[in-house]
Amino acid sequence: MLELTQLGPYQIGKPIGKGGMGSVYEATDAQTGQRVAVKALYPHLAQIEGFRERFEAEIESLKTLRHEGIVRLFGYGEQDGVLFYSMEIIPGASLEDELKAGRRFDWREVSDIAIQLAMALKHAHDHGIIHRDIKPANVMFADGEHVKLADFGIARLFGNTNSLTSAGGVLGTADYMSPEQADGRPVNARCDQYSLGGVMYALLTGRPPFRAKNLPEMLQLQRYAQAEPVSRYAPDTPKQLEQVVMQLLAKDPADRFPNTAVLARHLQAMVMALSRPPRDGFALASDPASATSAEPDWRDPLALAITQAETSPLPTSGEPLPQHTNGKSLLGSESVSREAATRASESVIASSSLDLPDPPSLVTTGTPITMPAAPAGPTVFTTVDEDYARQQLPSPRSWATILGPLAALILAIAVLGSLFIYFSRPYTADQLYTKITSRADSDDAASIREVEQEIKEFVARFPVDPRTADLRQSQQRVEMERKNRRLQLQARWGGVSDPSQPPFEVLYLRAMNTAQTSPEAAIAMLESLVKLYGTDSSINGAQKGADDTARRIQCVKLAEQQLTTLRENVARQLAAIRERLAAAAQLSAGDPSRARDMYQAVVDLYGNQASASDAVAEARQQLVRLNQLIQEQGDQKTKRQGTD
Repeated sequence: MLELTQLGPYQIGKPIGKGGMGSVYEATDAQTGQRVAVKALYPHLAQIEGFRERFEAEIESLKTLRHEGIVRLFGYGEQDGVLFYSMEIIPGASLEDELKAGRRFDWREVSDIAIQLAMALKHAHDHGIIHRDIKPANVMFADGEHVKLADFGIARLFGNTNSLTSAGGVLGTADYMSPEQADGRPVNARCDQYSLGGVMYALLTGRPPFRAKNLPEMLQLQRYAQAEPVSRYAPDTPKQLEQVVMQLLAKDPADRFPNTAVLARHLQAMVMALSRPPRDGFALASDPASATSAEPDWRDPLALAITQAETSPLPTSGEPLPQHTNGKSLLGSESVSREAATRASESVIASSSLDLPDPPSLVTTGTPITMPAAPAGPTVFTTVDEDYARQQLPSPRSWATILGPLAALILAIAVLGSLFIYFSRPYTADQLYTKITSRADSDDAASIREVEQEIKEFVARFPVDPRTADLRQSQQRVEMERKNRRLQLQARWGGVSDPSQPPFEVLYLRAMNTAQTSPEAAIAMLESLVKLYGTDSSINGAQKGADDTARRIQCVKLAEQQLTTLRENVARQLAAIRERLAAAAQLSAGDPSRARDMYQAVVDLYGNQASASDAVAEARQQLVRLNQLIQEQGDQKTKRQGTD
């Protein structure tokens, strides 16, 4: 952990966390006294090419986030080669801490947390920022009820010890990583939905959706496996919430919600529906007790008005009706006559079906109005839905009032729908091909990667188009280049780390390791690999399946490419040695000592390389000749000095 006392305006206090990229400290602004959390990155990160520019650009975008559900970023800077940024300090525990302590969240708590996180994500997505690393450890309790999302956008910049990056662009925490991240494909805002679904799953069940023995296995599960139902571990979870979680964990991003705002509204409606108690349909007329002693639904204005009409006396003449705190009567007007209230109550009492006026004319918010008591005798109740269906039909004027705005709304929807259909219609083959060629300004793999999604769309939608063959070849070049980068990195990291890796890839990695010290040996290994595995694809395909065959063929092609590259490198090396031998030969007459040093250097550098054996042999011969020449010149000089 870095030992720091001051960073920018902040006096550094005690450490509160440590990760693979830096340490987090409590800190105080020396000028304002504000308490913050400061994350100091390890100094070597600033030396990585392009890191500083990405750091500054990403921090500038994160400063625009202003949401109660996101830990606020205050600023950033650099001191003595240490990049750092300050953020809001949250005293509460994280969801990860709660889970490790054994807490199990009920479905209402999980729904509330998910709604808050969905709205926070919507705010960030609207600003073009994707989190990419949502997990319980990054969700903090601001108080007992409200949560805040931490490290927003930082994951894309820095990662951590629980994250992984590869040539394919994989980034995120494996336990909650979306399939598209695990596959190294480009991501959009819906990858955060998958991770949020994983967090909800963990809160409900006490475990993440998948468990694996190692990282490659976890990535494979995230890409292809289906999580077990939530109800297996949390049987009290409502089916509706389980369906939401499973939709968020859909492997195809298109199968998830359109955006997190839609998700939040869906969850809010679900909670309201599940929290609403069932209502009795009716009470028998022969059972007066069931009609008069039933508890009213206090959230329903109509049920409340009916109950008050049967049990409360009408105000005496001259007595004012109950008022809101703003001075208006509960009937919704500044003054309502006693006769009007009497007529309303009589209409309730006189009808056995309780035909009521429109609900807003009876009750608004606040204390209900006082109504006369009902006459003695049995009373028949109906459900609110039935009562509402028997409301007075709108007058002709009311129809006009309703139909006018409705027609305008329908027209607006039609216009918007037409515009949406026009602008969202798929590209034609010519339009899509033009888009691809205009953005891919060259035929190299890096340029093709920029339009990889468009190429996939063209190949899938227009398989018989004559241009598809060329685009498919471009697509294969990108796949080959991505595969090669992955294996090259694996070789650079020390070879094979996955015991399930096929033998042809193991041989390829060994050859790449050997190429650093002995290109000739690597060439021999690659030639053997091509001879052994470059046979007809049906041999291995019948045994291990088409996926293994395609992987083998791809590896053989990479080996052939590397053979060409290594042979060219060896040829260039030999040409360079020959050029140095020629230079030494020219020096041998005038400066034999310098020429001898050059010949000796060739022997020392390339003496163990078989490809340079002829050049090394020539250098040794010249060394013998020059040593004799230098010895003779020395003897002659000694004789001259003796004669003098």
